[in-house]
Amino acid sequence: MAKISFGVSGVKPSKVGGIGLKVKYFPRLSSPTANPIFGAITPSGVFLQPSQIPPLPSSQNATGALLLPASGRYEGQWFNVLAGGSFGNDTGDPSGTVQVKLYAVTGSTFAPIYTVISSTTAFIPQSGTPNSWAINASLFGESGSGFLGGYYTALVNGAFNNNAIPKQVDSIISGLNFLTGSLFGSSNQSLGQGVVVGFAVGVIFGTSDATNTASLFQFDINS
Repeated sequence: MAKISFGVSGVKPSKVGGIGLKVKYFPRLSSPTANPIFGAITPSGVFLQPSQIPPLPSSQNATGALLLPASGRYEGQWFNVLAGGSFGNDTGDPSGTVQVKLYAVTGSTFAPIYTVISSTTAFIPQSGTPNSWAINASLFGESGSGFLGGYYTALVNGAFNNNAIPKQVDSIISGLNFLTGSLFGSSNQSLGQGVVVGFAVGVIFGTSDATNTASLFQFDINS
């Protein structure tokens, strides 16, 4: 079984949390393009020191997304995107909700488009203990139609979540080529040469509280 991994685990998770109501995308544990010693240069030519480099991916930068390569391996083939982790009972606001979403990433690296394809419901964590979540999306696409769709199951605390088992993906992605990847003319108009689509996992907290927390233990593409 072939696997493309985000590089996280139960003992070395990616984490998000804190204040703010906008989606918080789980970052890679190390940026794949930002040098930790010499920093990085933004698309507008601004130099960033290592300490100034934001966690990626973000709403304005898809660097770090989990990328599906256009090797032909996935042309007309089923594959699974697996993600799982935990979220805490935020002691500052125990009634606050948590929702986890799996996004397909299209557009370009510095102008990404995030489309929800799988999600949990907005869930109130059980009090006094960490809570678990998991998403398993089974996806299929081919270049003739350009569509990517499928179905998924979501779990919260080990039980099925989101009303349907399995459930059709929340959105169907179009305009994809699984053989060549992006057909745009330059790298700043795509996610990279030979990339079909990217994936990211984000968390939305229902209230803005410093004690909000969520972890990502697994994020893989399996085929």
